[in-house]
Formats: sequence, C-alpha cells, structure tokens
Amino acid sequence: MATKPLTQRERLMRIITGKRFWTLFEIQRESFNRFGVHDSETALSARFRDMPMNQRVKRIRSGTHHTFEYRLEG
Repeated sequence: MATKPLTQRERLMRIITGKRFWTLFEIQRESFNRFGVHDSETALSARFRDMPMNQRVKRIRSGTHHTFEYRLEG
C-alpha cells in the first residue's frame, strides 16, 4: 500500500524545525532534494504564515539588508 505524500505544510515543518535558520531559496532547494517537489518561494512563505505564531521565528540574515530567514522552534 502506497503512503500518502506529505503536504506542502508538512514538508516545510520537517525542513525548518530546529536550530538552523533557512532562507526561502534554501527551503525551496531542500524541499526538492529531500522530497523531489518544487515548492515556490511564495507558497512556502504563505505556509510559514499558517504556522503557530508562538513557534515562528523570522529575522534578517546577518550581513544582508533584505534577506529574511526562517525557522520553527520546537
């Protein structure tokens, strides 16, 4: 019996939960590498906004002015 594919939200959670911060481009690339799925940066950003507020962390990447990075805290 085939297993049900992960949703975009589930893929995002698996990638960004932990201590590491990820840019949308890095998340997009990791989603393809791990799951073989092309997720757009726009869609990933929308799914991030769907996550619980108390777990979301968003900041500007050090050394940049406009590059945001994301993670979920356990």
